This record gives sequence, structure tokens and C-alpha cells, in this order.
Amino acid sequence: MFRNTSRRNAASEAVSLHQDQALNTTMFLLKSLGPTGFLLREDGELGVVKVSLGDPHVCTCPAFTREQEPCKHICWVLLRRFRLPREHEYSFQRGLVDRQILEVLHGLHRTKDQRTEDGPAAPGTRRQAAGSVCRKAIRAEDVCPICQEALLEKRQPVSHCRSGCGNNVHVSCMKVWADHQRPSGSGDAVTCPLCRGDFSSLELLREQVRNAAKLFTASEREKPDRHLGVRCQSCRLCPVTGRCFKCTVCSFFYLCEGCSKEGGHPQHPLASRMKRSEKWHLKDGAMGATPRAADDRRE
Repeated sequence: MFRNTSRRNAASEAVSLHQDQALNTTMFLLKSLGPTGFLLREDGELGVVKVSLGDPHVCTCPAFTREQEPCKHICWVLLRRFRLPREHEYSFQRGLVDRQILEVLHGLHRTKDQRTEDGPAAPGTRRQAAGSVCRKAIRAEDVCPICQEALLEKRQPVSHCRSGCGNNVHVSCMKVWADHQRPSGSGDAVTCPLCRGDFSSLELLREQVRNAAKLFTASEREKPDRHLGVRCQSCRLCPVTGRCFKCTVCSFFYLCEGCSKEGGHPQHPLASRMKRSEKWHLKDGAMGATPRAADDRRE
């Protein structure tokens, strides 16, 4: 089979780093541009990037332009959107041929149960009133269609599609989705990212956003020393619980307390914090750390 990119047997160091970044970063799927094109925005960033899967994969971000390697955005699409395991051979290639793309689109790398759980809604979805659909129960495997993160794991306030499929979406993600759609007035309906029907009115969504801002979500109240989405790069524990350590030089390099005590990353100084809400502080005895990484709360 002819291909434009050479086949790899394992992930390169750069791709492995970008996979870590993808799994530890919240991104929003703003628009699907056909089956293999995606418009993404990273949480906290203003700009958007366009990802196109193919042979080779392409992204408009500066990191891809500079390295010509699958960036965190491409990795996010493969690992989050299509749920490829990071060790799957398709997850770290520089590109995929048409047959491989079709396998990814059809979810052939997943079990039968996993492939059927993503359907928008069963044909017999119950309606609680004329033009209003009941909320679907949230299952353990359900993910937000915009950030692609597990609904029960992230535990943020959710809303549901009231006129079409009844599926659940994070309120904060729907706000990002609605802002990207730019409805013209408060009475306009927001389109559902799954069934493309009317999700809700823009005014109702704004009210839900205001209410959500008043709440401490369950993920913030429960176990503040549980660092959601952070994986230890040594023992692969995820999420890290207890004191979490972060390299002040390498991007997105974390260690749990046990691996830190065993000298899991001796070449660079480490910063640490006990709770998610705390700032990073240099580990005792660490010298020469860069202030940027030590005090960065977003990574």
C-alpha cells in the first residue's frame, strides 16, 4: 500500500509528549469539517486551530508547523474524539491512509459495546412535554461531545438537548459552543452538537451559565488533593493523588510523591503542590528553576 509517510513501530519522544499534553489539556470541539476535519479551541486560549486527518495529518498550530510531528491537537482528536488507546499503532503515526482512516471513523479499534454507546439517542426517547425531551441518564462511559471528557469524572454542571436527542453536555462547554455559533439574539436557539437539533434557547443557556457560576462543583468539593487529569510520568498513576510534583523545565511532566522520592526525574528541579487550587512551590533544595513553570497554575 502506497503511503506518503513512513510507518512507525512506536511513538517518538515528541509524539509521546504531545499525547501527554492532549490528555492533560481541556479542548473544545467547535466544529466538524467533514469526517476528518475539526476546528478546536484550547481552554484558556482565544485562537482556534484546524486539524485534518490524512496522510499526513495536518494542524494549523505553530508546534506542528515547526516540528512536522503530530501535535497535541492531532493527538487530542485521535485519543479523545476517536478514543484510540495511546499505544495503538494508529495513534502515533504521522499520517494514516484511507483504509486506516475508515477504520478509525467506524471505531473498529473499539469493542461492539463501545461503538454503540455513542449513538445520539434511542428512537424511543421519552418526551416530558410537547416539544421537550427528557434528559438521558448519565452512564459511566458517557463523555461531553465538546470537550470529550467523561461527564461523571469531571463532575461539572450539565445541561441536555431539550428538542432532539436528550444527551447531556457540560454547561460551560455549551457556552463555548454557543459563543462560536454567535447567535444574533437572545431568543435564538442553540444547535445541539450531537443531533444538530435545537438544544435550548440562548437565554436558557445563559441562565444555566449564571447558575453554574454560583456552584462549587462536586469535583472541586470532593478530594481537593486529587489532581484531575494529571498522570505520573513514571508509574502512570492517573490522576495523581496527594502531593503532586511538576518539572520546572519540561512541559507537562508530572510525578506522584512516591516516584519523586525515588528520584524519578533527577535532571531538573521540581515544583509541588498538595491541592489543585494551590500555586506550585519549588521543592526544598531545588535550584535554578524557571519561574514560568514553577508558578504556572494552568499546566
